Amino acid sequence: MKNLSEILQSVNNNTLLLFDEIGSGTEPNEGAALAISLLEEFYLKGCITVATTHYGEIKRFSEMHSDFMNAAMQFNQETLEPLFKLLIGQSGDSNALWISRKVNIPENVLNRAEDYMRNKDYRLESLHEGKIRRPKATVEKVENPIDYQKGDRVKLLDQDDFGIVFKEKDEYRNVTVFYQNQMIEVNEKRLVLELKAAELYPEGYDLDTLFIDYKTRKLNHDIDKFNRLVPI
Repeated sequence: MKNLSEILQSVNNNTLLLFDEIGSGTEPNEGAALAISLLEEFYLKGCITVATTHYGEIKRFSEMHSDFMNAAMQFNQETLEPLFKLLIGQSGDSNALWISRKVNIPENVLNRAEDYMRNKDYRLESLHEGKIRRPKATVEKVENPIDYQKGDRVKLLDQDDFGIVFKEKDEYRNVTVFYQNQMIEVNEKRLVLELKAAELYPEGYDLDTLFIDYKTRKLNHDIDKFNRLVPI
């Protein structure tokens, strides 16, 4: 487009222009329309223009305009070899269907393509139900699921640190863990068991005291001590 822009600014009625596949490289309808407009502009500037194209719209424009003329190069349809013969005054076929037939594209595909060339009444067929590939239902498996219990010491993989289980996993497999004086929910996949509570604390140990900070424990201890010294 940059080259075409520069050409447009410098041509006159003494200019010969040669274009190969003008308007290609973009959406075909838009490319053909732009190419036709450019060819018209070069014509109006008095240029002699030779342009090759596969776009049918450009060929039709040339057929309709009295000062434009189509031409086509012949080739042997059996061997697909060029004959190096220029036919003036007629449009050439791109022979896409012919070549496709020669290389054994299925006939039903070619017949459908020919129908679509004549009209745009696409069939819009749906795939047979039996041929639809559906994803297989998968059940997520948890290898060796751990039954986390209150008081278990666990490693939090995201924090690379340790915490204490406060509440067993819920229906979503999230475990409530006491970490840095706060309760956080962690999916069991993000936990690694370090030690079970039974290995850490003696039988009958009050696990609730694990989740009370030092100041609160000291305050409760002082209150209990005061209550024992001063009858209420």
